[in-house]
Amino acid sequence: MTDRLLSLAFLFISAFSLASDTTVPPPPPGDYLDVGGAKLWYEDCGSQNSPAVVLLHDGLLNSITWDGIWPSLCAKYHAVRYDRRGYGRSDSTKAPFVPEEDLLKIMRQVHMDRAILVGNSSGGGLALDFAVAHPEMVDGLFLIGPVVHGMASTDYFNERGSKNSAPLDRGDVKAAAENWSKDRFIIAGDDSKARKELYDGLSQNPQNLKVDGSLEVRPSPPTVVRLSEIHIPMLVLVGDADIADVFAYSGAIEAAVPLASFEVWKDTGHLIQLQRPAELVARFNRFVALTERKDVHLTDSLLNAYVGWYKLGNRMASVTEKDSRLVVEIPGNPYYWLFAASEAKFFLRTEETEIEFERDSSGKAVEMVVHNSDGSVNRCPRVTDGSKQ
Repeated sequence: MTDRLLSLAFLFISAFSLASDTTVPPPPPGDYLDVGGAKLWYEDCGSQNSPAVVLLHDGLLNSITWDGIWPSLCAKYHAVRYDRRGYGRSDSTKAPFVPEEDLLKIMRQVHMDRAILVGNSSGGGLALDFAVAHPEMVDGLFLIGPVVHGMASTDYFNERGSKNSAPLDRGDVKAAAENWSKDRFIIAGDDSKARKELYDGLSQNPQNLKVDGSLEVRPSPPTVVRLSEIHIPMLVLVGDADIADVFAYSGAIEAAVPLASFEVWKDTGHLIQLQRPAELVARFNRFVALTERKDVHLTDSLLNAYVGWYKLGNRMASVTEKDSRLVVEIPGNPYYWLFAASEAKFFLRTEETEIEFERDSSGKAVEMVVHNSDGSVNRCPRVTDGSKQ
């Protein structure tokens, strides 16, 4: 073989070897949807035959706030997350827009007719707004440190936000990101991992810190006066280190929404998904199971047989019938709607508590037995004359 042929053969072999060793990187996850005036980045995963879940991020991070729970949700649900206008990979907007309509278009794009909405902070506020505007499309609300549109924030809340973001006035994104990552309300305790996640997320997405929401068109009348219209299961989680405003928002929700339950999580701040991702997924799975649990229809006459007052320790609990369901209430405490599992057994939609009524031979209720989620049992004898005495 001549030197020239040897050279050509060497070049051919080298080119073939190079082509074989070169791997084409996979395309980045997600896609874009033009919602009119902006393109929104979104990502969905899981089987469309699974329960549908929509994740709505807070007002600091974009959808990367869900990175710690995303793989677990993808394995069990049909899930979608997206960056709202101005956040992360989505366009900002120059004209007023309705956030609920963006969410509606995202759900239609991924073929979700109904879903459970998971919302953190301002994402929780959007979830509430959407539940009021499109109740037929929401199966449940799982809210983490939510805001409620129409409720004013305190001066302290506003001043603290302005102070954290003040370095932006001189173009110092790193300093603003550091301020927020060190905020004691956002991340509780000495959680260096969560603080770094927050700092890195803001440093890599500085545009997030510049979204002021001034072009978002809020519902009218405001959602705060329409909370009682929401008749779906709702669980509100708040970190015990979170700011007082968030507790006020959550208290308003619990007081107004018939099927709302409120939990305070120890040693966590505003971004529970960063600090306790595994526990959050486990709690969400239990919430979905209760939301999807089937109940049976009971006649009003049977339900009325359980109506009355029951002695619960040193307190009294009333059982009333409303809209063909039983309601249990301890004066001064939130009330609970009961869903029938059978003629005598009932369950709650947001808490793992079950109630069973025991009857005598005539069919009259004589005792309410409360099976608590921790395994304890409260036996509550019925006050036969129906009074508080």
